[in-house]
Amino acid sequence: MQTKTKNRLTIIATVLLFTSPVVVAYLLSSGLIDFHPDDTKNNGHFVSPLVKVADYSDADWVAGLNGHWTLIHRIPEVCAQQCQSLELDLHKYRLTLGHRADKLNLILLADGFNSESPDHYPLVKKVAIGDNQALGSVFDQLSAQSLQGGHGMYVVAPEGFLMMAFTPKNTSTEIIRDLSLLVKRKGE
Repeated sequence: MQTKTKNRLTIIATVLLFTSPVVVAYLLSSGLIDFHPDDTKNNGHFVSPLVKVADYSDADWVAGLNGHWTLIHRIPEVCAQQCQSLELDLHKYRLTLGHRADKLNLILLADGFNSESPDHYPLVKKVAIGDNQALGSVFDQLSAQSLQGGHGMYVVAPEGFLMMAFTPKNTSTEIIRDLSLLVKRKGE
């Protein structure tokens, strides 16, 4: 091949190399190509707008939300027999995080608790919010995005914001994957 032809091919290849990303970006942003990625990194649904729990309660447990990721399971009644299985579920989520388990706090939130229920899982904090109607109504509204009927499973960011809700469609594997991604981030 002659030098002149080689130089022309080099120039054309360089121009194509630098202009093709611009052309592809234009086509994707203009709507001429309908491309939507199937997967996202998160499986839960982001709570929008974010809810700062401290705006609705000044209890000690709310102050403990700062600096840690927190998984909250909310039930809108007095927790009786189902408490132990819910505590076990929360505890299992924490165990799956391995050496990062200490970055995740667990809270079981209910209107009240049966005083006879034993405390088999001391890492799961039981919080009664039956007397705090403002916070209860916030969780009732958020329940539409989560488990429905006042029930819900939520993630609270280290800054104290309710930021993610899990639905009945989310499997345990998906919840664990989201929690793993979150606690890998700097949380303290």
